[in-house]
This record gives sequence, C-alpha cells and structure tokens, in this order.
Amino acid sequence: MHKRGPLFVLFALLFTLATGVVPAGAITNGQPDGTAHPNVGVILLDSGSGPRRQCSGVLIAPTRFLTAAHCTGFLNNPSVALVGVTFDPTYNPSTSTVIPAVSLIVDPLFDFKGFGDLHDLAVITLANPAPTAPVVLPTAGLLDQLAAQGGLRGQTFTNVGYGATGWAFGGGAPTFVEFNPAIRRIATSPFMALEPNVLRLQGNTNATGEGGTCVGDSGSASYLNVGGTDVAVAIVSIGSDARCVANDPTYRLDTPSARAFLGQFVALP
Repeated sequence: MHKRGPLFVLFALLFTLATGVVPAGAITNGQPDGTAHPNVGVILLDSGSGPRRQCSGVLIAPTRFLTAAHCTGFLNNPSVALVGVTFDPTYNPSTSTVIPAVSLIVDPLFDFKGFGDLHDLAVITLANPAPTAPVVLPTAGLLDQLAAQGGLRGQTFTNVGYGATGWAFGGGAPTFVEFNPAIRRIATSPFMALEPNVLRLQGNTNATGEGGTCVGDSGSASYLNVGGTDVAVAIVSIGSDARCVANDPTYRLDTPSARAFLGQFVALP
C-alpha cells in the first residue's frame, strides 16, 4: 500500500506507542455519534492497571467483532491482556457494559511492512451476543463495480470510530487531542482513489470542510450508502499522515483476500 517512508515511519511510531498500545486512526472534524451506529465498538485491554481503550472495530455477526490486524501487537507483550469490547457511545470504566473476549484470530497473511496487500484484518469472538445488529458487508467487488460505472466520483463516505480528534504539536512531543474519554464519533470524507486493496478517502478537512481519521479508531468502519443501505465497505487501516490532515487509506472488505478471511466467520453477501 505504501513505500517505506514518512507513512511507514508514522505507523512504526503509532505501533510502538501502541504496545503501550496506541492504534492508528480516529475521527477528526466530526461530532459524537450517539446511538446512530451502535455496532461500532472499542476494544479494551488490561496491562495490570485496569481496562483501557485500544482500537475500534465493528460487529459483523452477533459474537464476531472485526478490527484491524495491526491493532493486535499487544499480544507480543505477555503482561497485556485482551479484556473485551464495549459498544457504549462513551466508554466509562466504572459504568460501561463490556462483553468479554473469548478469542482473537488474525489474518495469518498480515504483514505491516507497507507493501501490497496488508491483510489488515482480525476477528475477536465475544462471549455473548452484542445487543445490536451487525453491519451490512459489501458484495464481492462492489467498489470496483461502482468505479467502473463512475459511481464513486463525488461520493461521500461516513467514518465512525472512537479516538482522538487529532494531534497537538508544539511545546514538546505531539499529544492526542480529546483521546480520553473514548467517545464514538462520526465524520464524512469525500472519495479520493480506489486501489486494489485500499479505498483512499480525502482527509484534508481544511480543503473539504469535512472530516477524516487519525489516531484511535483503526478497525472501525467506513460506510457508503448503496441503494439506501449503509454498507461497511472498508475499515480504517495503516497510513494516515502524521498530522491527520491529508488522506485516509482504508482497507477494503469487498476484495477476494478480505472475503476469504471474513468468510470463515460470517456468511457473506
């Protein structure tokens, strides 16, 4: 997807922060989503001091929660445990309902080196069914078909996820803006480009007046309204620019490789 360069360095920084563990991707220039997208949730980890937020993700079946594979680097640290997932619009450690995680399966072909198909997918199995309906997944090759018909040009996509609203620079190391509490937010982004495994959205809020993703909601969904139905066509993946102001690469869910992995967990349309 990307050559080794600034984007790869950014991911390495985010991944290093992440196992202390900070993910890539969060809503910028958006607003609280409330209960509009109840099937988008946030993953919780525990490194010994109680649950804390990690990446976002989306429900694809009653007990199956999809997220980005690069969010699972915490497994390399034996002192960090996967707790579960909450779908509360705002995560509160004292009051939020958390569904425990039973297992985690990462696409065995995942490779975050930044070349070709990253296979950036992982599925968490939940102990109990989530109290909401799963997302609608795309049919095979949906985005390619729309592109061939000129149906992506000028389209607006909806991003939903938890996380920071951006970075604050100056006066020391960069910090996340509004990273806590974890609030589910929504923003819209115009179509930018379609690649074999990546849907690239325009995240330059200054140019578009809309929004994008930044640090905090990798694994969450990017939706396209198709025939009156919001379809989760991609998930937030690796590679947003350092200041979260340029473009948002999202990992497509309609490709053969994505469907080969997802089909193990859910009946695909």
